[in-house]
Amino acid sequence: MPDTTPLLIVASTLLILLLIQQLLAQVGKRAESTRLALKTTQPQGIPLINGLSVMGLDERGINSLRALIKDTDSVALTTFLAFNRPTVQELDNYLQHLFEQFRNATDAITAASLPTPPAGMRIDALSTTERNLLLNRDPRQPRHIDRALMARFGGHAFLPHFALYSSRESGVTLHVPPFDTDRTLFETLAKSGIASRGRQIPLQQRLSVLKMQELRQMGKDLKLAQKFTRKADATEALSQMPGSAVLLSMQYVIDDLFILNPLDVDPHAIKQEWAWLTAYAKLLGSVSPRRTTLSSAQAVAEQKSR
Repeated sequence: MPDTTPLLIVASTLLILLLIQQLLAQVGKRAESTRLALKTTQPQGIPLINGLSVMGLDERGINSLRALIKDTDSVALTTFLAFNRPTVQELDNYLQHLFEQFRNATDAITAASLPTPPAGMRIDALSTTERNLLLNRDPRQPRHIDRALMARFGGHAFLPHFALYSSRESGVTLHVPPFDTDRTLFETLAKSGIASRGRQIPLQQRLSVLKMQELRQMGKDLKLAQKFTRKADATEALSQMPGSAVLLSMQYVIDDLFILNPLDVDPHAIKQEWAWLTAYAKLLGSVSPRRTTLSSAQAVAEQKSR
């Protein structure tokens, strides 16, 4: 009877080779799938400066951002970042790493103990408060400040308009005469609906601009027998009396009255976000001027991306 052992060995070897070939093919497919997934989920940005790339801006926006990084006006850079919301990939990845590693750290974090930022940025250019803002805020969390909100606060003049808003109590009638230094700001806020003006304000709220003594005198003038001890009661009762609006107009020009309306977003959250953006802009602006000129390879890459 012929010996079949050699045939069995050959068959087994071929079977093993076939299995290995199939396994390698599956591994290759998985690797290619992973590569394509990474290529899809991590799109390449356009070169911004040496060591940094950006997404979310057109050519004009990129040139403006480069110019602002060279400049020393951190407010202008912060405003640009808030209004346009670009993604500076390497910086955003760096801040995400900081947040994941150092958030809620119990020990004091010094600039020297932090990883080196990309593109020659200087973390020591930030104050302790600014560094803590970057460490304890997730850069990927949803933002409150966008173009729509900034447009309501004067667009690129957002900062002074919002500073005025946050310094005054909302829902309180204010007398802002034409010579007041804040008059133009109030008029801008009234146009965008952040504030109400004149007849847009209900009469009861307009009457609250008067002092308690003035409200009592108005009650006497209108032959109102009721005595008031609370301002809210006085304004409510007087607003129902014919002639109260006329008497008020004899003391205050109606278009000089303004009231700040409440926002859908907590003003404190907006303040915190602006402070974070300011620290972000300060870190981005700490790049050495020599890095703000693209290398020849980066210039070619930028040209190809257009």
